[in-house]
Amino acid sequence: MDWFEQEELFEESAIHEWKSGRQSTLRINTGSRKMILRHYCRGGFPARFSEDKFVFRGFEATRPFRELALLHRMRGLGLPVPEPIASRCILKGFLYQADILMGEIVNSKTLAQIISANRLGQETWSKIGETIWYFHQQGIQHVDLNANNILLDQAGDIYLIDFDRCTQRAYSHTWAVAGLQRLKRSLNKQKINNAKTNFHQKDFEWLMKGYEDCSSISLNTRS
Repeated sequence: MDWFEQEELFEESAIHEWKSGRQSTLRINTGSRKMILRHYCRGGFPARFSEDKFVFRGFEATRPFRELALLHRMRGLGLPVPEPIASRCILKGFLYQADILMGEIVNSKTLAQIISANRLGQETWSKIGETIWYFHQQGIQHVDLNANNILLDQAGDIYLIDFDRCTQRAYSHTWAVAGLQRLKRSLNKQKINNAKTNFHQKDFEWLMKGYEDCSSISLNTRS
């Protein structure tokens, strides 16, 4: 079976769930293995010209190649991320379309899903902060850190997902603060869109306490 061909997956009833959005995502269940198949799509202004095509500058410069390579490095560092499995690029002249296949974090929900129904305690928020610090300590800059890219499983373990366009680089106070501020805006947006969302300022303070206890660095994320 070709895991990148959606029609074949539908025919074999291997698709467990399909999610549409800026990044089209399929959950694949073979019975023995659960995987996530994500199609790369553009966002923002560039999407007006091309929804899912990118300029080809060599395979090592493609988005799936770089994300898969970063996942391999992070797994080697012991960071909690999905298992990298495979990726593909389809060339169309000087453009390409792409997909990435990863292991699913089973029995998990996004932070956004969880706080829409439940209130998390101080220990969990602090653990989220600690987890983010572990990534920053290794120079991993997550450029889209938000409530949908943080997963919690039934055991209480925390994972980060969706490393498209992310990089490993020397730690910088500037990009660390920017990432945390982005997460805070995401959580506040969840609250604005749904008044029943269980997120309060104290929750983020607990998150930052967990981060700063690990880093011994005080970060201003008030703005």
